[in-house]
Amino acid sequence: MTVVTAADLQAPLAEEIRSLVDARISDRPFGVQLDATPAQTYRIVCDSLIAGHVYYALASGQAATADELYALGRQIPWHRHMTADTYFAISATGGTEQLRHTGFIATRLKDAIVDHFRERDSRRPSIDTEQPDLRLHCHITAQGHTNISIELSEGSLHRRGYRQLGGLAPLRENLAAGILWRARWPQLAQNGAALFDPMCGSGTLLIEAALRLTGLPPAMRARRLGSPGWLGHDTAARQAVLDQSAPLIEPADAPLLIGRDIDGEQIATARENARLAEVDHLIDFQVADAWAQPCPTPLEGHDTGLLISNLPYGHRLDAYTSTETPDWGPLIDAWQRCFNGWHWAVLLPEGMGQRWPLRYERAFPFDHGGIAIELIRGTFDTKSRREAPGPIGLANKLANAAEQARELVDPTPFANRLQKNFRHVKRQAEREGLCCFRVYDADLPDFNLAIDLYRDEQGETWADIQEYRAPHSVDPQLARGRLAVAVHQAMETLELAPNHAVVRQRRRQTGQDQYQKITQERLERVVIEGGTRLRINLTDYLDTGLFLDHRQVRDRVAELARGKRLLNLFCYTATASVRAAHQGAAQTLSIDLSNTYLDWAEDNFALNDIPTGNAHQLLRADVLDWLNQRQQGPYRPDRYDVIFCDPPTFSNSKSMADTLDIQRDHVTLVQQCMHLLAPEGTLIFSNNLKGFKLSPSLTDEYQINDLSRKTLPMDFARTPHRRSVFEIRHRNDA
Repeated sequence: MTVVTAADLQAPLAEEIRSLVDARISDRPFGVQLDATPAQTYRIVCDSLIAGHVYYALASGQAATADELYALGRQIPWHRHMTADTYFAISATGGTEQLRHTGFIATRLKDAIVDHFRERDSRRPSIDTEQPDLRLHCHITAQGHTNISIELSEGSLHRRGYRQLGGLAPLRENLAAGILWRARWPQLAQNGAALFDPMCGSGTLLIEAALRLTGLPPAMRARRLGSPGWLGHDTAARQAVLDQSAPLIEPADAPLLIGRDIDGEQIATARENARLAEVDHLIDFQVADAWAQPCPTPLEGHDTGLLISNLPYGHRLDAYTSTETPDWGPLIDAWQRCFNGWHWAVLLPEGMGQRWPLRYERAFPFDHGGIAIELIRGTFDTKSRREAPGPIGLANKLANAAEQARELVDPTPFANRLQKNFRHVKRQAEREGLCCFRVYDADLPDFNLAIDLYRDEQGETWADIQEYRAPHSVDPQLARGRLAVAVHQAMETLELAPNHAVVRQRRRQTGQDQYQKITQERLERVVIEGGTRLRINLTDYLDTGLFLDHRQVRDRVAELARGKRLLNLFCYTATASVRAAHQGAAQTLSIDLSNTYLDWAEDNFALNDIPTGNAHQLLRADVLDWLNQRQQGPYRPDRYDVIFCDPPTFSNSKSMADTLDIQRDHVTLVQQCMHLLAPEGTLIFSNNLKGFKLSPSLTDEYQINDLSRKTLPMDFARTPHRRSVFEIRHRNDA
């Protein structure tokens, strides 16, 4: 048997299955494998809350090509598993160079099955993807190792069936179950612990906690059994498992599960979901503001418990606070008074745990719908309160830990590479008169970080060290040790003054994340690029306010816009507009959705004694909506001599009218820009999507010059494929 689950849930799954069945279990990167009796198999399908799919292996072998896959499929005695009257469906994952499409993989395996039956009795089974009698699954690795299996679970087991309504960014059910396992809820529940979620949303964590106590309801358990038409079922064992009650956790006292949320609609949804899961009698859901009512009355005097919550971030923050970053301090102080001795576990965006005001004992990474998050857990006590270090404090803390980290990490390869890079790039930067440049960019796989140097107008040098998230396969302690060694080595090699290094963690930005502060240290400096003064912030945001890889692009925009009209879309801190205005642009219009960045842009204009409001305007707007409005209507839109459009790779900000996917949407975006471009004008279109491909339709319609290589600064030459830059003009065909 193979039981698979989502990334980051493999270890909890293995532990859970060991608690369900007495069998020899092997951990795998995708879940677990085991030899199981039919009864044990049905028990896992019916009662595992963390599993995703359960497969029974029919055959495995090498199948890197279509013919090899067909041959492997023909080796299986299909008449032992199904009849010619069976309706079946095939799903496929993975693939090789020759088997790239999962649909084709499924089709080729279907051919093997059909031919098997045609040769036996001239009849064949049929495909039914909606309600098949038998579900088959084929997984092929990149090297061609292939497994063909029967899926004994009815689709993905995370779909319990109780969540008819979702809240804002609800957790998947099996992810919530895995998180509760990591938070040690089963052990705590046995000892009579209460459970409290102060910002429960639609209640998934509480409902899964209750199901861990009661087991799934009988009807829900029965619905999880798939492939009813498989001839290999042990019907007696299957029925025996269904007749047995689900495994229970028996608390020492009556369970006390409390959920609170400020949003009444969310609480109504949570109550309905709990009713459908048949655990509504166990959970007390009420509307309450966590900051105003941090300690629910039913929990007073309860000395054992677990406070757990998927804390609000991104869009969910708006329901709780009007500020970009909530002040957790007063709330945590209240929790410490109310729940002294309790355990706690909270979900936060990846990297935010470093700024959580409580010391924690463990951190576990998870993936929540493409968003990297982490669960941190600890205990409320008088010694747990701390102030998390900001980027400067983190740099110093890591540097101090470097000596101990050398027991795990050899610093020599990183030190040699950084010294070599620094000597080369520094000479080039001095020749070109650069203030800011990159000296290291994930050159070595074991040291996955970037280091930028900024020299301010006072002559001080600062290092911005950006850590890229280590893969899940890398031990977190080892990754931390590598970072500590790298930070210490950077401080020495780059000859930095004390407190002149900052460390921040790069992560995927979604929605409003890119606009939100990560600290309040406010380390701001002024640098000079091309004679223009620009303000940077080295601590408070994910980026400094100056994209160094666009240095030569800004040079090009300023050159083209001299004496002309410039439109800067997705302007960020408007550094390109300020450069252009300082070098003689007649007019500039800079548009962005963020008030934070537009205020920053106004500061940049002011630093160069350039007034805003007349010739040089700043506009807060959704760029997509603003462009759409100018494609229609009776008026003739303004024309611009130069347009600089540097959109994000993807954006789903709540303030935007639509989502933006740059690979999908770039044709429309370019065409809308060209509609506003003067006949002899130039559009500079750039983006940072790795592997971006410009549509051939644009090449046919416009005159396009690829400047990606020509505008690539020498300090970014090691990573040339991270950005694309195109110069686009109208064709002047007669």
